[in-house]
Amino acid sequence: MKQVLKSGAACMVIGILFFSVLAVAADAQEFASIRPSGRAGNFEFYLPLSYMAPATVKGEGSSEADFDATVGFGFGYGYNFNDHFNLSGEFDWSSRNYEATVVNTNGSTQKYNNTMYSSTFLLKGIYYLLSGNIAPFVSGGIGMTYIDTNIPNGPSSGTCWWDPWYGYVCNSYVPTKTEWDVSYSAGVGVRFDINRSFSMQPSYNKTWVDFSKASGIPDIDVWRLDFIFRL
Repeated sequence: MKQVLKSGAACMVIGILFFSVLAVAADAQEFASIRPSGRAGNFEFYLPLSYMAPATVKGEGSSEADFDATVGFGFGYGYNFNDHFNLSGEFDWSSRNYEATVVNTNGSTQKYNNTMYSSTFLLKGIYYLLSGNIAPFVSGGIGMTYIDTNIPNGPSSGTCWWDPWYGYVCNSYVPTKTEWDVSYSAGVGVRFDINRSFSMQPSYNKTWVDFSKASGIPDIDVWRLDFIFRL
């Protein structure tokens, strides 16, 4: 049942992306008839909706982690230096379920399930091949990704306090395995300037995260749709 719900959610996101692109493409002739977008010199705020495909991260000693597909969210702020080049800063967040395979020293294996949280701070550049309202583009970015594996790595600690609404309250905290990793991205897509204030930007991307204990640098397929608001 759980797997069916995950598959349904993934299909829903792909459907949203697909039909959004179709709706924009259907009006391409109308977009072409409006005056040039004039992106140059404009700041933009955007909201990306991302679908991340399943991925496998190979670890040391033949261990590995298999990640489920998931949906990610974020926001970004950028500046168009001209009609072709945009530079932006971006924050993305996602939560992914995974199954880890642990290899014991005697060669036997064990599996466990958990959830990983990740946050990425990215500096990204986009080059638009055309200056009009429909503009194919290529993009590249580099940043840092914060990973919380949700695996306890220390004893729990607690604290108590007096609250004016709840009275005497106690809470506990269990530290988990976390790390900061360098991440990279590259993508291709098409921008549709709907009008002077709003644009949509579907794209296909590859993301690489340099996990500290991974064998090599794993890559992740990401389909995304950016909702862009020109300021």
